[in-house]
Amino acid sequence: MRKLYTILLIAAFAVLNSCPILSQDDIRDKIEDIKLDKLTKKLELDETTKATFIDKYKSFSRSMREMNKKRAATYRLMTENIESGNGLDSIVNQVIENEKEITRKREDFVSDMQQILSAQQLAKMIVFERKFNTEVKKLLKQFQKDNKNEMPFKED
Repeated sequence: MRKLYTILLIAAFAVLNSCPILSQDDIRDKIEDIKLDKLTKKLELDETTKATFIDKYKSFSRSMREMNKKRAATYRLMTENIESGNGLDSIVNQVIENEKEITRKREDFVSDMQQILSAQQLAKMIVFERKFNTEVKKLLKQFQKDNKNEMPFKED
């Protein structure tokens, strides 16, 4: 099964990398579509539950992406101001608030998923996501190692 994921992801990266007009968000969306397809099959969801699950998952994913961007911007600001010490108290507080917001959103998502998934399905989802994300990171690292002079994705 792991080899199947690896093959699918390599194929997806190869196709996506050959299309210079795609943005990083487009690529993330394509990877998310592959992920959701495999995940919904793994969870053995009926069509109604599958549609609900996908809508909720995509909404959660979009909000997590935005929160992660916000957190990254705050970390950049902290890094830029660390030597001068300018405004570090408020920046540190913002980092803590960002982390709390992300944790709350994850908790809310799991709670929401408990309404439509069994405990076993929820556990399968969590394990699947961890394995899938680990494989994607490994593939990206390998791609970067193999293509030192090229960016893995084209920017708009």
